[in-house]
Amino acid sequence: MAGLLTAACASQGSPAPVSAPPPVADAGKIDMCTILTDPELTSLGAQPNTRKSFNNSGVIGCRWQGKSYTLSMERANSTLAGYRARRNDASFINFADNTVNGRAGSHFGVDKSGSQCAQLMDGGSAALAVSVAVPRTAASAAVDPCAEALRIAQMIEPRLPKLS
Repeated sequence: MAGLLTAACASQGSPAPVSAPPPVADAGKIDMCTILTDPELTSLGAQPNTRKSFNNSGVIGCRWQGKSYTLSMERANSTLAGYRARRNDASFINFADNTVNGRAGSHFGVDKSGSQCAQLMDGGSAALAVSVAVPRTAASAAVDPCAEALRIAQMIEPRLPKLS
């Protein structure tokens, strides 16, 4: 959770779905560091040459610096259901269930300022996350970290395994 806990969220996302989204195939081997191409990262404002890989207690991913925010994408060793079971943990702020292109998800923050947001997606045996951290400057005030994390998650979700 080290990487996920670097991201937080204010109050963005859609309400929990009326019916449960379909189960997904196991995404436990997905490499979140390569799911976006360098041109895609550049189009999002991330600088591909700033990529920093991490593996903290089973949370595996990468972080990129950008002009407006820091982007992290990771695969956790906990499931989405595991995160949802801890929704009342004091380290999660504004934890809420949502969906990403019909895939079960949740989003949360870890700071009260709302400058960071993590969007989780169901990956079967692993939770997949897109985290956006916005520095507290006037220039970055136009970026909503929750909306941006959800937008990027929607971009990569079609590339994730699904049950056929």
